[in-house]
Amino acid sequence: MRVTDPRWPAVREVARTLLRTPALRVHGPQWLAEQLHAMSLKLSEVQPSRTVFPSHHLTNDAWIQFTNAESSTLLAQCSLHEPATPAVWLPMNTNDGWKEITEVANDLLDAGYPGCLGCGGPNSDEHWNEEESRSRMGVL
Repeated sequence: MRVTDPRWPAVREVARTLLRTPALRVHGPQWLAEQLHAMSLKLSEVQPSRTVFPSHHLTNDAWIQFTNAESSTLLAQCSLHEPATPAVWLPMNTNDGWKEITEVANDLLDAGYPGCLGCGGPNSDEHWNEEESRSRMGVL
């Protein structure tokens, strides 16, 4: 995906959510379990002090959801179906969306995220504005 794609900032925000949320549940199809395990292994290499990793929860729905395991709050969703705000929405099918998310997550990890300054991309230290993101994508 090109950085000029209006979905690019949402991809980056979901990738940062994947990397920085300690108690994260990732709800999605069966194939996601192996992919998430591989991401957790890379996380453990890059963040050796980390003791809690994202967990996979099987769903037959056509989406990947990221929730806070402690509060069950929906943080982000990759799907063609729009979730309620304030969840970050990445309007893509699960296969393509996960591919984009993990590419960005791997790039961020290689740059030292989250321990680096500014490597999360432009405006990464600012509060995420979901309404602005959806407006940019033409869905509000």
